[in-house]
Amino acid sequence: MKLLNIITPCSRPENLHKIAESIKIPEGKYKWIVVHDADELPNIKLPENATHIAKRVESSVAGHGQRNFGLEHIDYGKNNWIYFNDDDTTIHPDLWDSICELDQHDFLHFYQEDKDHNIRLCNDDVAVCRIDSHNFLFKTELLGSSKFILGDYCAYGHFATEIYQKAQKPLYIQKVLSTYNSLR
Repeated sequence: MKLLNIITPCSRPENLHKIAESIKIPEGKYKWIVVHDADELPNIKLPENATHIAKRVESSVAGHGQRNFGLEHIDYGKNNWIYFNDDDTTIHPDLWDSICELDQHDFLHFYQEDKDHNIRLCNDDVAVCRIDSHNFLFKTELLGSSKFILGDYCAYGHFATEIYQKAQKPLYIQKVLSTYNSLR
């Protein structure tokens, strides 16, 4: 994996330092884009390992407008990937080591647990209400014109399904690599 673009829609900037600490990816192997749901950046010390952008998007729910805006700022390239990580979730400690050598694939999805370590999602079905915004990632070449539906809370399911349908070499990893709402 050449580069992992991490996009975080943000309305909880107080969580960003914990997320920053959870990024166990070598420097130069990731680009973290934090899109704040605001007209200007918050007046607090923000993590320095991220690009911070303020962008309020009318009629957007659940950070979908911020995800779309973040997609405009990713680094494209052969073997570059896109991953969404919410502002109430740390990055799973095993994520990078489990995915970094899987360039022969173009879409990866995996188990998700809740913060009490109960399995929340454990199926290979990529569909609305069967996948979450941070239990899949994909190569940038699959993005094309795909975008999140602004007013639909479950837009990540529609988005993931659309991307998955473009994939030629998807892989389902039967391992927990995402913890839902770990900072709540």
